[in-house]
Amino acid sequence: MKIRGLIILIALLLVLSSCWNPDFKNAHPNAQKLMTDEFLWNSLEPTAPFGNDDGADAIWEFYNWRKTNKKQKAINFIDYLLKEEWKYDVYNYSITDTVEIGEFIETSSIGDRLFFGIDDIIIATCFGQFIIEGKIDSDLKQLTLIALERQKLQFSLKHINENYRESRKKQLERMIEIINAA
Repeated sequence: MKIRGLIILIALLLVLSSCWNPDFKNAHPNAQKLMTDEFLWNSLEPTAPFGNDDGADAIWEFYNWRKTNKKQKAINFIDYLLKEEWKYDVYNYSITDTVEIGEFIETSSIGDRLFFGIDDIIIATCFGQFIIEGKIDSDLKQLTLIALERQKLQFSLKHINENYRESRKKQLERMIEIINAA
């Protein structure tokens, strides 16, 4: 019985050690060159691409989706995840009009949660493509820049803890720099 348990433990360790993780050592060299800020890889940092629930889930979903959808544009994953998999109510997430966003938030019992979650998914997908493939499709890049700018709006920042707002703005600005340089 002890040998069987040891074999199972070894097999489990082998599986766990071969799992892909969205971390610096597994990132494409192009991403490693630009994504040098520690906060980007911190799974507990809410502004980090994978440091929030939606972003962390989205990167894993994107990684798995990409295996069987290599020829599809990465931006297609966002609609797939939001509408087909997670069944989210969505708004036109290519806009920064605070009136339209405000209406979306007001018409749903969890509108503000969806608003932030959708941006987290967009950002995670973009950085996910970059760390996996070393590039970002131009349409995904543009959508991500909109999401990052949307998160910098006073409209968005008012929902963030006051003590964290300045740090968040700086981190959002740094991610914009990275996206623009990619």
